[in-house]
Amino acid sequence: MKNRVLLVLLAGLVMGCGGEPNQTADRPADRPADESAASEPTEVSSGLISSEREALAAESDFPQPTTETALLSCESMQGIDVHCGYKNPEDLVIVPNGEQLIVSEMGEFMLDSPGKLSMLDLAAGTRAEITIDWSADGRAWGADSCPVPDVAAFSPHGIDLITRPDGRHQLLVVNHGKRESVEFFELVEGDAMWSLAWRGCALPPGDPFINDVAGLADGGFVVTHMWDKSMPLETVVERLGRGENFGWVWEWQGDAGFTKLPGSDELMPNGIAVSADNSKIYVNVYLGNRVIRIDRASGERDGVIDVQQPDNVTVDDEGSLWIASHKHDPIGQTCAAVTAGPCLLPYEVLKVDPVAWEAEVVAAGDGAPMGYTTVALRVGERLYLGSAHGDRVASHPISH
Repeated sequence: MKNRVLLVLLAGLVMGCGGEPNQTADRPADRPADESAASEPTEVSSGLISSEREALAAESDFPQPTTETALLSCESMQGIDVHCGYKNPEDLVIVPNGEQLIVSEMGEFMLDSPGKLSMLDLAAGTRAEITIDWSADGRAWGADSCPVPDVAAFSPHGIDLITRPDGRHQLLVVNHGKRESVEFFELVEGDAMWSLAWRGCALPPGDPFINDVAGLADGGFVVTHMWDKSMPLETVVERLGRGENFGWVWEWQGDAGFTKLPGSDELMPNGIAVSADNSKIYVNVYLGNRVIRIDRASGERDGVIDVQQPDNVTVDDEGSLWIASHKHDPIGQTCAAVTAGPCLLPYEVLKVDPVAWEAEVVAAGDGAPMGYTTVALRVGERLYLGSAHGDRVASHPISH
């Protein structure tokens, strides 16, 4: 019963934070008013998501996505190509020659289970492995005292790729495997394929639960802190009820370490990106249902756009922002019942003009063959979509 009360409170808070009610997650109209009170559901975890989140979803009246066996053959449809063989391809970046994507295959959110980094060959449309040299021999970046992570527990989440002033390619990776850290890798081009070499790391202070990262041209980075990782769910609800912003953005620099970015206090900061000149920082505020733009020099917010549950944000060569937006109920619906194939929770992709600071919906999905999109990456005239739960990356023309 306590979880049911938390569900009602959290759902009300989330829907009251600037987003519109979800039109695709209507409660079943034919459900008897007293049916939910007839018996308390047994709290049995699938092991696919955290037990707390699964319990809340189980006690809601929202429809839950399930395994779609007809989609397991991984066939393209409705003008959307699908590239399968992945496990939770949550974030994507393109390599410098434009021929492959690096894919962050994350463990399930809040479980910190191991994941991996892989690739998508754009010409073939197929998954490929990427080798990683984990030796500390080439340590060059990050904090001096930061040790090599537990490789078996490596659990990637948000990623970002930049080219440093010396021409070396730096991949930053949020890692949840037995620690909250940002790992530095060098992306190295070989004769036939790219590879990665671990070059260092940085550990945020306190009790971090970080999500996404964006590299800065000076060798630093910014990373979103969602909330304190050990915070009990009851405390999360209480602080939300008081209107507290208990997430923020960290900036890391080699000489100063971590400092809290002024103006970044928010309700679960999620995706993050920076403008090409590094003067603006774009932050997706998932539970605040908005995207904010922060001037890095002054710390002032000089732009806000209402977007329902914005997840990751990418920036294309023209400076436009591409935002994956979730259209399901964030508490009452999960992918726990999806054991194979895609999780077909609805989504939208928005394009934001960085000058006019206006958004337009350029793609949407509410059914096969793709769902629960967490990232939209523009590559030429195509969009590539990843998901935090599922077996595929999807792609289609921007004009789809």
